[in-house]
Amino acid sequence: MSDLSTSPPVVDDETPTKAPGRWAALAVVCVGTMMAFVNVSSTIGALTTIQDDLGASMTQVVWITSAYSLVVATLILAAGTLADIVGRRTVFGVGSLVFVVGSLGAFFSGSAAALIATQAVMGLGGAMILPAGLAVVSQLFVHPKERTEAVSIWAGSSGLGLAVGPLCAGLLLAHLSWHSVYLINVVLGVMTLVGTIAWVPETRQTGRRLDLIGIASGTVAVGALTFGIIEGKPLGYASPTILACFVVAVVALVGFGWYEARHDDPMVDVRLFASGSFSAVMGVATVTMFGFTGTALLTVLYLQHAQGVSALGAGVRTLVMFVPFILLSPVAARLAQRIGFKFLLSIGLAIMSAGIFLLLFAVPGRDFAHLWPGLFVVGVGSGLLIAPSTAAAIISVRHEQAGMASSAVNMFRQLGNVLGASVLGTILTTGFASRLGERLTDAGLPGPTADTIVDGAENGASTAGLPPAVASVVDRAVTVAFTDAFHVGVLVAAIVVLAVVVPTLVWVRHRPAS
Repeated sequence: MSDLSTSPPVVDDETPTKAPGRWAALAVVCVGTMMAFVNVSSTIGALTTIQDDLGASMTQVVWITSAYSLVVATLILAAGTLADIVGRRTVFGVGSLVFVVGSLGAFFSGSAAALIATQAVMGLGGAMILPAGLAVVSQLFVHPKERTEAVSIWAGSSGLGLAVGPLCAGLLLAHLSWHSVYLINVVLGVMTLVGTIAWVPETRQTGRRLDLIGIASGTVAVGALTFGIIEGKPLGYASPTILACFVVAVVALVGFGWYEARHDDPMVDVRLFASGSFSAVMGVATVTMFGFTGTALLTVLYLQHAQGVSALGAGVRTLVMFVPFILLSPVAARLAQRIGFKFLLSIGLAIMSAGIFLLLFAVPGRDFAHLWPGLFVVGVGSGLLIAPSTAAAIISVRHEQAGMASSAVNMFRQLGNVLGASVLGTILTTGFASRLGERLTDAGLPGPTADTIVDGAENGASTAGLPPAVASVVDRAVTVAFTDAFHVGVLVAAIVVLAVVVPTLVWVRHRPAS
């Protein structure tokens, strides 16, 4: 078998002609991209089973869903630069291999700590796959209209991955252990490796070099912020450790911006953010994934914990959100060409926010009728956002800055993934614990007994060992408390998404320059 340095030939960035075989290369990139997002949603779908089997705490559950996206968000800019230097095909292929190795590690994991660590390894692979793959697409499809269509297909593959993940996880969990969920990544990763060797041409940008100080400061900023958000629950948000994390995050972020503005070859040219349109598009990319990933996480946990739905049942129900997302992603690109990016992105944000607000009508017990309309509307709104926001970022920069722009939009999307899982996941777990204690004491259980039950519920314990009368009270309290916490989480998500509508209307260009 040939290695990643063999043919197809290198495509020079400075010769923007139609590349032969570009559609086959796009298909390979889409499989790799789908794998990167399958991991996100399949892990969410398997969370309850993972928690039960490993005895993971609620804080560890949040880390399991956040570790992958955290590493992607912190390293994606560096990986984009590395792809420009050594070749996008090479980085994409190596990233696929790393992803497979991490997935195999997850398959053999026997503890929550081991699973979190292997998620981080997969995050390293994902950080290489996403910017390198999108840069390949951007370089092979040079004409604006064709590139917009190709980027839309690429964005749709991420939605397909998010949709397939919980469904496949549910099917596997019905017959096998949660470890089998990570074999999905292995199969997709092998397919991606073979396709990369066969059909993806090498592209690179000469004259670039790694920005080690930028990598370090960006990693510290995102890592400290995420650690503070997640660990603030067990340690206390007013504790010296958590306060120090937030201070470090702010200082590192300011240092990152200062250094990048003065670097002659930055990972991301911060001067791009002087454009209100580019900055607003980055905001759209962030809150879209914040709302989408966060809503998916909250919904799956709510269905399994509050409504007692199986992993497969939860996966089938979330298709109400994923299917319109997939179907509308390619249509959104054509709509953007007709009505402009400003209006389409604003409409998409408003629709998505309205859908999340509708989830406030969810009630305790097995009642999907109050849930599916909101999920459907969220899928419609997000389907109007992913492809146009990605295309707007790519098309708004010079051709030779495609790698930098793809890294930037991917970083902000992954930052949205991290914040959606960590912030909303923490809101859910914190709210559940406090409300469960209140519900149990209101039901007449003694304080120490209520505290013991709350600790057990946070660590995935069941009511099997309790007297029937007490178990009935606890089951009802858990359902109501989880529903209350779910309401708080979706309210925060809806407000965050809605808040970006006005900046989008004010600053995003109606029609990005071609």
